[in-house]
Amino acid sequence: MRRRHLALAALAVAIVAVTGLAIYWMWAAGQVRTAIAQWAETQRAEGYDVAYTGPDVRGFPIRLTVRLDQPRIAAPEGWRWSGAAIAGEAAFWQPLLLRLALPRQQELVAVWRGHERSLQLQAGGADGVVRFDTRGQAVAATLDMTDVTVREASGASVRADRLHHEVTRPTPTADGVSHLLLRGEIDALTLPEAPPAPFPETVQRLAYTADLIGTIPSGEPAAALAAWRDAGGLLEVTDLSLTWGPLYVRADGTAALDEALRPQGAFSARIAGLPEMLDALVAQGMMQPGAAAALRLAVLTLAEGRDGNGRPVVRLPVTLQDGRVFLGPVALARLDPVL
Repeated sequence: MRRRHLALAALAVAIVAVTGLAIYWMWAAGQVRTAIAQWAETQRAEGYDVAYTGPDVRGFPIRLTVRLDQPRIAAPEGWRWSGAAIAGEAAFWQPLLLRLALPRQQELVAVWRGHERSLQLQAGGADGVVRFDTRGQAVAATLDMTDVTVREASGASVRADRLHHEVTRPTPTADGVSHLLLRGEIDALTLPEAPPAPFPETVQRLAYTADLIGTIPSGEPAAALAAWRDAGGLLEVTDLSLTWGPLYVRADGTAALDEALRPQGAFSARIAGLPEMLDALVAQGMMQPGAAAALRLAVLTLAEGRDGNGRPVVRLPVTLQDGRVFLGPVALARLDPVL
């Protein structure tokens, strides 16, 4: 009799455990569906057209797998994106942290200065991670892509061995100002046109860490950026680095937009390979020989030392002002409005 009672008790415990697991899994699956639906509704409330088939949530009893078919987004600014199915997976004890397998072929139609430009993206690998809060707001996202090619309808293309980008939206500060923390890396970026010697066609590495301060509202792009600027919007760049042939730059500073929507700001940059860059600018007619000579003198007199390749390293201010880029006191290039 005792063995029978023990067997019945064990069976009851097993039934309770399986039932509890099933209930928890269904709750977790519901959390995933709700987060995706709330995110889509939030975007629609801001004027975006968000469409997809699904989500199809499976994986019982220990996993949550998600699939969205035929995803597409159209923005009020005019751009639109589409791709093949998006597949995702989450641990059922962390249903709001989704690991995504993104489409390896994507299409983006962008509006640039009044003209539509169709871009085709193809990647050898494309993965992402999105973390939602309980209101369906995406509070962090990561994108990783390898062997990436972006091609225009004209045939022009750029390619990169690897892209990595992170976006984190922390809780607004006590004064209500919103922040968007950005970090990214691009390795082996091949340019669409051959640059002037001695620079190679491929930029070895570009990386950045920045804080976008203030919210850019939805709507027509120029009006939205003007509203962000007028509300005190800033981009604080804590680290920007570029390795390109003989040139190495590492900088930090702050940028905003002027009344003509041109970048304006001030940076401090440590530069190695400046003489080679000056020679290229003079050869292209983008800089007067006298100005280049003045900066070469700065390299000799202000060098802080040498880098690992024996090149002198100089620290100079970089200023974006009145539609021009200044390296120290010398104007290097013109700046067009961002739109």
